[in-house]
Amino acid sequence: MAPILEYLNGLRIDIYSREHLPVHIHVRYGEKEALIDVRSSKILMGNIPSRKLKIIEVWLNEGERRSLIEKNFFELNPHLKFSNTPTGENEKK
Repeated sequence: MAPILEYLNGLRIDIYSREHLPVHIHVRYGEKEALIDVRSSKILMGNIPSRKLKIIEVWLNEGERRSLIEKNFFELNPHLKFSNTPTGENEKK
């Protein structure tokens, strides 16, 4: 089961283990689901309404949320190597 990060305005925000890069969250809204890049707030896969994506962007920009999600992502996915490269590229061990 995935840790639920937040329920927000009808959105369910999850982070999973056994994942892949780039660091991302899963956002569900009704029957729709999208994978959102934590660093850029761009949709990697799937679809949610643009007004709901704006809510996610604001939520990601609150405080240290992006860095906390990234830390949690790597804790759940220790097979991925953490890297603070400017391009956001991470490498496998």
